[in-house]
Amino acid sequence: MDPAGAPAAARYQLLGPVEVRSACGERLVLGTPMQVRLLAVLMSQPGTGWSIDHLVDELWQGRPPKTAAGNVKTYVWALRRALRSPGFPDPAILAGPTGYRLALDGLTVDSVAFDDLAQRGYSALRQGHWSAAQESFEAALALWRGEPFAGLPGWGVLLSVRARLQEQRSSLAEEVADLQLRAGRHHELIEPLRSQIDDDPLRERPWGQLMVALARTGRRADALATYRQLRHLLAEEVGVEPGPDLQHLHTRILRAERELLTFDQRPSERVAPRIAPRQLPAPPTLFTGRAAELARLTTLLLGDSRSASTVVVTGTGGVGKSWLALRWAHDNLHHFPDGQLHVDLGGFGTATQEASPSAVVVHSLLPALGVKPLEIPTEPAAQFALYRSLTADRRLLVLLDNARDAEQVRPLLPGSTRCGVLVTSRHTLPGLVATDGAHPLALDLPSDDEARQLLVRRLGAQRAAAQPAAVDELIRRTARLPLALSIVAARAAARPAFPLQAIADDLAASRGGLAALATDDAATDVRTVLSWSYRLLSTDAARLFRQISLHPAADVVSAAAAASLAGATPHLIRPALDELTRANLLAEPSPNRFRCHDLLRAYGEELTYALDCPADRSAVRRRVLDHYLRVARDAARLVDAGWQPLDPPPLPADASPSAFADHRAALDWFTIEQRVLLAAVDDAVAHRSDAHAGHLAQALTPLLSRLSQWHDLAAVQAIAVTVAQRRGDPRAEALAHRDLALAHIQHRRFGAAHHHLRRAMERYDQAGDLPGQASAHLHLAWLSDIEGDAGAALPHARQALALASSTDDRLGEAAALNALGWSHARLDEHARAITYCEQALALYEKVEDQLGAAHTWDSLGFAYHGLGKHPTAADCYRRALALYSDVQDPCGRADTLVRLGDTHQAVGDHDTSVDLWRQALAILDRVGHPQATMLSERLEAYR
Repeated sequence: MDPAGAPAAARYQLLGPVEVRSACGERLVLGTPMQVRLLAVLMSQPGTGWSIDHLVDELWQGRPPKTAAGNVKTYVWALRRALRSPGFPDPAILAGPTGYRLALDGLTVDSVAFDDLAQRGYSALRQGHWSAAQESFEAALALWRGEPFAGLPGWGVLLSVRARLQEQRSSLAEEVADLQLRAGRHHELIEPLRSQIDDDPLRERPWGQLMVALARTGRRADALATYRQLRHLLAEEVGVEPGPDLQHLHTRILRAERELLTFDQRPSERVAPRIAPRQLPAPPTLFTGRAAELARLTTLLLGDSRSASTVVVTGTGGVGKSWLALRWAHDNLHHFPDGQLHVDLGGFGTATQEASPSAVVVHSLLPALGVKPLEIPTEPAAQFALYRSLTADRRLLVLLDNARDAEQVRPLLPGSTRCGVLVTSRHTLPGLVATDGAHPLALDLPSDDEARQLLVRRLGAQRAAAQPAAVDELIRRTARLPLALSIVAARAAARPAFPLQAIADDLAASRGGLAALATDDAATDVRTVLSWSYRLLSTDAARLFRQISLHPAADVVSAAAAASLAGATPHLIRPALDELTRANLLAEPSPNRFRCHDLLRAYGEELTYALDCPADRSAVRRRVLDHYLRVARDAARLVDAGWQPLDPPPLPADASPSAFADHRAALDWFTIEQRVLLAAVDDAVAHRSDAHAGHLAQALTPLLSRLSQWHDLAAVQAIAVTVAQRRGDPRAEALAHRDLALAHIQHRRFGAAHHHLRRAMERYDQAGDLPGQASAHLHLAWLSDIEGDAGAALPHARQALALASSTDDRLGEAAALNALGWSHARLDEHARAITYCEQALALYEKVEDQLGAAHTWDSLGFAYHGLGKHPTAADCYRRALALYSDVQDPCGRADTLVRLGDTHQAVGDHDTSVDLWRQALAILDRVGHPQATMLSERLEAYR
């Protein structure tokens, strides 16, 4: 059993009333309703840390008593007692730097098991394994005992998690019904479908399934009557017609199509080519010795020809764990033909730099295995399940470097014993060894001979042979620690005229060491080596070294960011950067980009907290955030000509200037700095710089959108909503809700998108922001159009035009006119559409907005195509394509290529249309767009 968790047999249940059951099935008494609600909040996101302030908000909904913080601690204490029952020897609720968290094996929580089974079912469905898919779906549904968190008031996180789970349950029930229809079990489906409809009468899919079931049982009249019933219900309740899919199904039943009345065969999915990732960093060129450890790794990882295993390489910081793992990995590549995955988990950097398992899977592992951004599930449990599915039949080597604890590693273990896993950590990870069968390999200090080989390799045999006593003392004074040896050797190599004995004497005179890396022998303390290197720095370089430790992501720092930390220009700061690089306190892996080892950063943090006053540290953090905010805003303006920040603060005098030649350079910069910018948002929130966090989130929207980074956009805008609410800024909150809705639309989570757009409209109305209201209406028009209801989109577009016109918002007017044109074209009112689009185009060209003009030329092409004026339509589409290429909007270009292909198809030019569709498919595949599957099926028909 993992000491941080509960027994494997324990079951935490929230799909119904909140319960915890012991191994023998006994229900534990959890205490008062407030204690049950607290446990429910922790169960809603297992493993997530909750601060006391956040828990107070969840428990008392913004109206806490004065004793709220103390009450939370009392509830936790009582819950721990309740959970420390027979079969529960250790408390599952742990306290940490981020607050309280529920430390469990995720699958012991029924909601996580539900997600896992659902993902397995969807995976089987994609592979055409219908029976396996149905079995997984039905097992997932069987976990439900009632409404999630039944009996608890619905607000805060419980409300959102309850809604998400109920939506997932409904979707799974619909998938099961589809599979049963495919299997010919339509007779037994009719009554269950009627019950589903009674529970949620506005979900259209069960109505369609019921119509198919009735039609296949020979009850066509009842099927048609069911459609009329739904049509009447929708008209009465929401004033809309059934969606296009149901209308088409109604027509097919009227025609008594044979294909509908017999068992349907789903088209086989396109199988993407399997990718063999090659993510290992280069092999360590200075690696020496370690023959016994390399042989032990071979025995543990390759001793069984049928399967590999997991090995945890442990040891003190700087002992060479990563070098050993990389050396062995490169020597044994041929044993893992399906590829190698590598992740630096950042477990022993600062707390803000530790990589969460979900972030690792989303940003590194799944993309490396060929998963497109829009194909990645939104829930962590589903992400981990997909990762296990993709690795289940492969022979991969997975190198998880610098892990903090077993909980960080466990979700990243592949789904096959054929995969080899190398984990490096400064902790022994006993939980991984005890419960997951990992083999520990403790890496001790190298031998004297191996330490001497390392020094000789760096210093040269001649110099080392001339001063053997000094070499021996250097080895003793550094305790043979490879990191310390490397630093000493680098200093000696940089000063060839220095006697080695002088360097050894310097070490002997130095005292201290990083407490986290202290050994039993004081001479092995790494701080001795680092402080010695630090003392040799000039005043400017020493100050910069301390300041870099405050950077949001100190492992990757640009020269411009370093300049902003120092409050100087890049030209003036360059000598200090060069000095730090020569001293091996920084590395420069690529021009003007620097990295700082996490041990060095920890040392720099100790120094800045010891030597610099709080006001100076705050100024450093503010300057670097100002830098990233300014440059991100410059990039956003170039990428989206219509983007403007809310209430921009004045530019500080010490913020480093940006210099982008054009939007292409801006996007190139953002591609490199994306991870740092996301870390900057987190850092701003961590240090209560809510204004910086909110403004950065605003600037990231056009940049993340252009690159289709919808997961990151959703995460950033969720933060923006929180900080805007904390600041009491309704305009900023409205904008964050609107941009969060954009991410949900791209994920096809339309219900969530509607929710956030409604909230945005409420906040814009509260703030009296008419341009904001116009923008929200435009997004609602777009959402209605995507949902297939162009009629519903029109009122929103008209309202957007009225609001934009009333405020003389030229870009808003142009966007609304184009939206009106598009909606009329979708309703076959093509002449009116052209009139509106031409007005929009004139405005866009007047303000030189190329992206808006591209959208409008595309709308004009669609309208002219509808009038049968195909040459004119094709010319409009080509103009749109040229503009989309210029502004680097791949999704816009793909959409227009599809429509241009439709126009060529309409005039009988089949070869050209197929070529255009293939170009579009290549783009959509690259970004993982949902339309890729539909377009691929269309192309299959023309083979």
